[in-house]
Amino acid sequence: MILLINPKTTKSTELQTEFFREPNLGILYLAAIMDQNSIPVEILDLEQYYGLESNDIDQIIIQKIKNHDIIGITSLTNTFHIAIHIAKLVKNYSRKKIVVMGGPHVSFNYEEILTKEDAIDFICIKESENSFPELVDLLIRVVNKNGLHQDYEGELNKIKGLAYKNLKGEIVLTSFPNTVKIDNLPLPARYLLPQENFYYRVASVIINRGCPNQCSFCSRQKMAPVVRIRSLDSILSEIRDIATYQTYNYINFYDNININRKFFHGFCRLFIDNKIETPWGCELRVDTITYEDAKLLKKAGCRLVATGIESASLEVLKKNLKYQDPKQVAIGIRHLKKENIPIQAYFVLGLPGETELSFQKTIAFIKSLPFNNDDKINYFAATPYPGSRLWDERDYFKLKIVERDYTKYDCQHIIFETHDLDLKKLHKLLRVAKETEKLFT
Repeated sequence: MILLINPKTTKSTELQTEFFREPNLGILYLAAIMDQNSIPVEILDLEQYYGLESNDIDQIIIQKIKNHDIIGITSLTNTFHIAIHIAKLVKNYSRKKIVVMGGPHVSFNYEEILTKEDAIDFICIKESENSFPELVDLLIRVVNKNGLHQDYEGELNKIKGLAYKNLKGEIVLTSFPNTVKIDNLPLPARYLLPQENFYYRVASVIINRGCPNQCSFCSRQKMAPVVRIRSLDSILSEIRDIATYQTYNYINFYDNININRKFFHGFCRLFIDNKIETPWGCELRVDTITYEDAKLLKKAGCRLVATGIESASLEVLKKNLKYQDPKQVAIGIRHLKKENIPIQAYFVLGLPGETELSFQKTIAFIKSLPFNNDDKINYFAATPYPGSRLWDERDYFKLKIVERDYTKYDCQHIIFETHDLDLKKLHKLLRVAKETEKLFT
């Protein structure tokens, strides 16, 4: 009945089978909800076919869609071209197939997309764990009555978080979705991942949704405006579920496990008290980490801390609503390194307010930190993803968008110029940033 598709997203240079990641967690949650409601559902993760040519992958998609009435596709901004290609394959096979898209890119660009593309029937806006099941329930009733979805527009409009084009050609947004109660969700349906080409070694676990921060380059706070943290019991259940597969050798926890200090300490105690030995890593704000926190992380078995530092310039950080003192960042990193915890540090080039001087200050800051060969630096080009402040308020930030090709919205290409840095300067600085990355592997 339902096929959920994860487009190929990993670049060939990034692919490592020993760290093969699961598909988008949104798909795994939706699959679990469908299965919980006894609705036949299948997952197609195109990452599993990384060795095949595009024509071969197209044939796999065509074979898979034959037995399904509703096709759900997710995408990021830089993979939307793959998602729309899949949607067109579906519609070329049969116009009766219903195509539903979700994810951040389509959530914020639904009007443009529905205006230009006729291969998409519905877009689930933002969090879709409520809207997608409601839509599926309605569509099943429509299919059973041999009707058209336009005949049920009144019922469609009762589903919150849905965008579509009506019979008059008008773009309809029913409303924004209700906040999802994440502790009420079933565990992600890893058991529904296809067994052929089962390379999955890294499990991703969401511990919260929403973000209290307002960083200009992030769309997370708009995607999920309300911050919710899962219960420790729910997280422990998922960790135990992952262990039963006996294939995963690492767990990544997202996002920012120390939003709440009490939760952070309880999270670490979870591993200690339950003697969990699976290696794990996490994302967190390092500027609030004390030495006691670092010792607790080490005792809990944390193998990697990923943290967004972005810049060593307080002025650049403040302009981009990243309220983090680089001095406190350095202190937190030193605490972690005293406990020999590897760090993956993220920096961003070309944010509004960035100058050649602030960039050099950041490079010097990186070299002053106690990083070693266990650590890794990622230097990203500032990217105005739809839904971020950089995108929505680009006139305020005085950005000049120079790249409209969404395939390049991958944090590796220069997308805009600023008042202080033109294209030529940005490309020059990006080369320096990439050379700095190589200091740590």
